[in-house]
This record gives sequence, C-alpha cells and structure tokens, in this order.
Amino acid sequence: MVYIVDKTIDDIQKIIEWLTSKHWWPFKNIEHEKLAVRELFSMDKITVLLIENNGRKVVVPLAISYEKPVITDYLRINDKYIFEAEYLRNYWEEVGRICNIKQYVKIRGRTSNVHLLTRESTHLIVAHELNTGDSIVIKGYRHISPISIEEKYYETILRSGYKYAPKPFVSINYQGIPIGIIIEYIDNVGDATTPFRKAFEEKIGKSSLKLGLAAKLGSQIAGLHLALNNTSNDFSGKDRISQEDIRGWGNRIQRRYKDALRLLEKLVDNADGKRKTIRYEKWLNHLDLLGQNVEQAISYLEAYIDSYKIRTHQDLHLLQILYGHDENFYFIDFEGEPGRTRDELLEKEPPLRDIAVMIRSFQYLSYELYMSKHKLTHIATSGRLLRNDPLWNWRMRHSLSMLLSYLSASINADLHGIPREIILTRYNSLLYPWLVDRGLYEIIYEATYNPDKIPIPLIGLVNPSIPINT
Repeated sequence: MVYIVDKTIDDIQKIIEWLTSKHWWPFKNIEHEKLAVRELFSMDKITVLLIENNGRKVVVPLAISYEKPVITDYLRINDKYIFEAEYLRNYWEEVGRICNIKQYVKIRGRTSNVHLLTRESTHLIVAHELNTGDSIVIKGYRHISPISIEEKYYETILRSGYKYAPKPFVSINYQGIPIGIIIEYIDNVGDATTPFRKAFEEKIGKSSLKLGLAAKLGSQIAGLHLALNNTSNDFSGKDRISQEDIRGWGNRIQRRYKDALRLLEKLVDNADGKRKTIRYEKWLNHLDLLGQNVEQAISYLEAYIDSYKIRTHQDLHLLQILYGHDENFYFIDFEGEPGRTRDELLEKEPPLRDIAVMIRSFQYLSYELYMSKHKLTHIATSGRLLRNDPLWNWRMRHSLSMLLSYLSASINADLHGIPREIILTRYNSLLYPWLVDRGLYEIIYEATYNPDKIPIPLIGLVNPSIPINT
C-alpha cells in the first residue's frame, strides 16, 4: 500500500497506479510502497500531490470533478472524475487563488478547448485555445529541479525583444516550488527535425542535404545567444573563463565518463539473458576504449582560458526547437540540462557548447533516419552503424553549414573572446571537449531510461561528426 504522510487521501492507490502510465512518471521501476505521498495543498477543484522517493520529487496537480472532463485521459472513481489539473478551463485563475502568480503579459480570453501538445516531455504540456482566437501553452512542472531557471530565461528573452522564442504570460509558484509557466503558443509544423526529415525522405537515394536550412538554424542560434546576453549581470552577459572554470569542466567530463562506465557495468551485471549480456559487454568495451579520447578532450579545454563564457541554452537539441509555419526556428524549454546540480544549472559556458549539443542532435536524427529508411530495430541499426556510419557525411555537412553561419554572426558580435583566425581554423579542437561532454551525458541518460538507445551517443563518440573544411 502506498503510504501517505500527514494526511489521508481517498483512493490514493488507484491514483498512483493511473499516474504510472504518464510519460513524465519517474518512478517506473519503484514499488509503490516505497513512495512518500504528501498533499501539498488543496482547494475546491484542485488537490496538489508531492510524491517523493530517495530524494526525487514530483508535483502533481489533480482536478477532482463530478462532471465528465472534455479530455479522455482521466480516472473515474465512483462518481468522481480525476485528471491532471492543467486541463481545467482557466486553470491559472484557479491556482492563482492560493499560489503566487507572476504576470508578464495579460491573458485575454477564456478557455474554449484544451489538448495535449506532446507525450515526449518530462513535464505536462497542454495548449489552451481561447475564445479570442488566440492560444496559450501551459507547462505544468512535474519534476522539482534544484533551481527554477526557466523563468529567468523567459524574462531575459522578453526584455531583449527577441522574437524567436515564446513570450511568457504567467509563472506559477507555491512557497518556493515552481508549479508551472504559461507561454505564448507558436504556430508550428512540428519540432526542428521536421524540415530535415522531410528533405531526407523526399530524396532518398539522391541528395538529401538541406544546408541552407542548417545555415538559417545557425544564424538564429547566434541571435538567441545575443538575446540572452545583451545585458551583463549574474545571470546573463559575458565573463572571462578562468583556470577554475577549465578545471571544473574537465572534472565534469571525467566524472561523466566514470558514471557512464559504471552504468554500463551495472547493465552487464543485471542483464536478463545471454544476448543482452553480450550486447551490453560490447558497448562497454567500446566505451572503455575511449578513455584516451576523454583525456584528449579535457586537454583541449585549455584553449578557452581568458575567452568568454555566456548564458547558453545548455540542452539545445532539435526537439527543443519548433519549426514555424513562417519557416523560422523558435527556441523553447529553457530548463537547462537535466541531471545537473544547482551550480551547474546556473553556470555560464562557452557559446560553442550549444553548437556541440546541436551537432550531437544531428547525429541522433541521422540514426533515426537510417533506422526508418531500412526498417530496422534499434539493435540492428546499432550493429550496422557501430561498424560503419554511411550518414556521417550527411550530418557532418549539416553541422558545418550550421557552424559557419553561427560563427559569421557571433564572431562579429564578439561573443567568443577568441581571435577570429583561431576560431575559424581551430573550431574542430574547440568543439571536441563539448562533443565528448554531451555524448557522455547522453550515454548516462540512455543507460538510465532506455538502454537500447545507448549506441546512438556511443556511435557519435566513436566516430564524431566534427565539422571539417570542405
């Protein structure tokens, strides 16, 4: 039986079982009996639960109604309907009666329709269509991070007047715990993989390059960096990189390498069956042979001494960007890289780190495109691409186009603090530490949540698509 701390909540066992089907649910392999459940606060239509296990906490606002909701994802217990409260009409007004509401732009209109935007997020993200014809997005925070940083990003972007990111409307906070944020809805055709995927699928067997699109992405990333750093304070602006910064980043890369090895060793030890054991051992051996690459990557960090660190996105991959109907890229999800400590979430980094993360994202996309084209499983795809990656040139050329466009805009704005001739001739070695840093992070993430995808970042470390001059 799930146990309740402080108060008894009716039918909590059924509620927890229902919540386990949610994509954001982080306790999938944990017995329900080990969950601590608290009622954070309660009001007429909403009860907010705080669920915890071993230091990991999630906030779950639940609507409890006697009327059938407009959505189909609900739990019915006797005569009550229970569903995630962000689906409530005018949810922000309801929680505003007890939560701290910070308003940036007034929401005009009332909810006429609500629908889920994505099932792939670690939070709940729903769109509210308003009777004025406009739409807004409610991002209900589920995971409590060491610091609520996204609000600072949106505040900075709003002040800068940058138009390729949603405007914030309202942030919702309860006694220091971020409950959610409401932002502008961007009319889009999908995430930023959409135009690249379309070009690839339309021209299978022919040239599927979309280099002009990649170049546009690079210039708009430069615009984002300029918007995030157009003033100088503790949060934004340029600071000089010190030896302490270099040492800290090097330690992080080394720590991530050790964590990745440890997690793969654990997978080998706990593998269910001979095939999985052989598979995990193979991946572990590949990673074990990369120790020298990791040391080389750390040594390259010295080139950044006395250059600039700035406020970056941290987790800038293609799924964190929307592709608008106007053929522009719109940047979203400014929570920082998941899994970081509070200090790591707050730290500034060289601007090229965001570019390295995007290069890693092109590798994820090329893997998915290859798997789809040949109708393969993850296991079969991994086996082929670890031996030879025929899409290496595809991702390298897109990465190069994006990089050069980014540099043409960011160098002129003096965003790097590195002489032009050096950054244009040595971008390979400048990018390499961040490609390794991000690749190791991805291995840790996949080993924790989806082991079959471990080879995707592993392929990128074995055969990185560092842009080269052509």
